[in-house]
This record gives sequence, C-alpha cells and structure tokens, in this order.
Amino acid sequence: MRTVLAGFIIVVVAGCIAPPEEPDRAAAEIVGGAATLRYPFVVGVGGRNGAYCSGTVVARRAVLTAGHCVSRGIRKVYLGPTLDDRAPEIAVVKVTRHPRYAEVRLASGAIGGATNDLAVLELAADAPVQPAPLFRGTLENSARFVGPELVFVGYGAIDGSGLGFGTRREASFPIAKVGPAAVGGTPGTIDASMIYYAVPGKSACRGDSGGPAFFVEGGVLSIAAVTSFGGPRCESDGVHARADAPQIAAFLQAELDRIEAADPCRPDGVCGPECGVRDPDCLADHCGADGVCAEACVADPDCESPR
Repeated sequence: MRTVLAGFIIVVVAGCIAPPEEPDRAAAEIVGGAATLRYPFVVGVGGRNGAYCSGTVVARRAVLTAGHCVSRGIRKVYLGPTLDDRAPEIAVVKVTRHPRYAEVRLASGAIGGATNDLAVLELAADAPVQPAPLFRGTLENSARFVGPELVFVGYGAIDGSGLGFGTRREASFPIAKVGPAAVGGTPGTIDASMIYYAVPGKSACRGDSGGPAFFVEGGVLSIAAVTSFGGPRCESDGVHARADAPQIAAFLQAELDRIEAADPCRPDGVCGPECGVRDPDCLADHCGADGVCAEACVADPDCESPR
C-alpha cells in the first residue's frame, strides 16, 4: 500500500502522458543509464494510479516537469528510487503549463514535440526532500555548455519497448546545440526554448519526460532543462526544454513566488543565510564538511552513502 502524504485535490489547470506509455508523441526515458539511489528530489509524476512522467522538486511545494505531461491530467507525485505500490505520494492541487507551450512538427512532418515544454505543479503538502536548485545562468553554444557532460535523471524504461519503467536512473552525456539551431536528426530544427543532444547508446525516452538535465558547476547540480522529446526508438537523439534564466524570468519565477509567497527561503536566486539547505540557492555553501548534507552537491562528506 502506498504512503499517502497528502490526498486532497483542489484544482488542476490545463491538461499529459502514461507508463510507460506517454501521449502520442516522440518518446522520452533514460537509455544507457544506471539505477541510482541519489537525487531524492527527482520524483514520479502522474495520475491516481501511478506515474507516467518524471519531475523535480524545486521548492517545498513545487515540482518542475514537462508541459506535455499535463495532457492526461496530473493528480499526484510519487517519491523514492522505485515507483512501486509503497512509494510515498503527494497530491497535486494545481498544474500550470507555460503560457507559450505549443506542439511542433518533427523533421518527418509529424507532430511530436513541443516548444516551451514546461509545467509547474503545486503540491498539497511540503515534499520531504531538499529542493534542487535552478540554473540561473543562460545556456549558449560555448565550451562551457557544449562538450561537458550534463546529468540526466528519470524513471523511464531502459529500451524502446518500455522495459524497466519506474526505477530512477541517471546517465551523463554532452549536449550538441542550444537553440535556435538547425540540428537535423529527429527535430530537424530547434527553437530558443530547446537544447539538442545526439549520443549513440544514451538517450531519454518514454517515462523520463519532465525529468531534469543537471548542469554541473562548482560541485553543484542545477536544473538547466527538462526532458521533452526524442527519437521513437530511444536510441539516437533528443530534445530538452530549457529551464535556465530566460525561462525563469518568463515563467518559472512567477509561479514559484506565487506558490511559496509566505516562505522567505523560497528559490529566488538569493541565498537567505538563515535558511540553510531549505533554500536551494544556498546549497553551494554546504558542499563541504559542515555537518549538513546538501543533496545537490556532487560530493558532500556529510551525506551518507551511496552518493
């Protein structure tokens, strides 16, 4: 039986995906990754009967996921490394999709992706995990971002058949382009709300949609993008929706301010010194041996294994 952390649903705005079956679109799961007990802020996102997308806790009562995950009606988030019947769950009381979300056509001519593919979920209760920080810089086509590996996390399957959905996995690989750009492959072109990767043997696919792509700098993981869409067999390439400074300014910050209006430790780009790890903007200050485990640090001696 699941542990219910909050079960009162107030309202859902907008409309998502299924596991391991998502909406009729290009797929999105961690292929070529490894199961992990890390990243407790990465959660399953779905309906009353289970998850079908992934997401990330970015504030006490806010989860970031993909906008296309809204189409089946998000009702709950599910916590833990394995999304079985014992996974704790929290009700979602409101879903807000990016106001400029829109479906797009792939290089094949089929509709299978989306621009501004972001949504914020408001939870009925505080998530019992540290929020992950947002990347507040701006992605660009420079050696800082194109070349170094990002960390991709989600609950998707291990191949295009849907096998293995429901286990949190991670994979690390570089991106190829920050949009807008002509990239070929599945999308053909990407717009300014997207980033593109093409790494043989590693990919995101059905079930990973909405999961984070972490940029790693200064020993801290921060969310730079979320899984959006990719090749139909999860074996070639894919697109992530940017969640960096332009999208924070255009959409994300206003939602976080609304949801966490009464919390002085909410994510706003400024560390509240009295907040500690409650404030994701403070996590970089706690990666050393200070008696506090900061979950978003690449290596923190205060965190128990495994890390």
